[in-house]
Amino acid sequence: MYPEFLDTYRKFFQGARFDTALRRNGDFDAWKLCLVSVQHLKEHNKHLRPERRADLIKSLLRGDFDHAQQLLSDDKKSATMLGFLFSVFSTRLPSPSGSESLKEEMKGFAAQLCDSQFLLQLKSLDDKELLPIIQNIETIAHSLLSSLIDETVESMAHEMAAMQQEHCRSAILDGLRIEYMKLRNKVLVEFIRKLNAQSAGRQDS
Repeated sequence: MYPEFLDTYRKFFQGARFDTALRRNGDFDAWKLCLVSVQHLKEHNKHLRPERRADLIKSLLRGDFDHAQQLLSDDKKSATMLGFLFSVFSTRLPSPSGSESLKEEMKGFAAQLCDSQFLLQLKSLDDKELLPIIQNIETIAHSLLSSLIDETVESMAHEMAAMQQEHCRSAILDGLRIEYMKLRNKVLVEFIRKLNAQSAGRQDS
């Protein structure tokens, strides 16, 4: 009934920018960075002692990347067996304020993971320690996307209503034209009939 609907749907769907809606929210972006950092560093630092590992996770969850980087740097230092090698190695450790800081590195990992894939991965995480942050992220995502969907549907509904109104108007006008043509033809036929009758009467007289 509405050939224009597909183009209208595409226009509103693309205009809503669902694929970038979450990353445009500062809270979601910050929580995503924290959780991606925790997952990545837990995986690549399994040798850490339990207390240092717990301290690292807490630092990342509160967004303190400087402290987290210091913990990792200290761990590298403590792993050195000889004082001489330690003094040489420690001069090459990255500085928390350097261009290759831990936070920038983690931002790179977070940016490579699209938001939809990130949310799917949360479903498979079974870590009680991370449950509160996972719930926060899911709540933010649900709220943002639900609101955006409602706004998009409402805007689309207004345009569709206008489209339906125009189609109804055209249909009514077409119907009126058809009825007018029928009435005009009927009047014309009646006129011709009467004209023929009058003509026949004159001939009889």
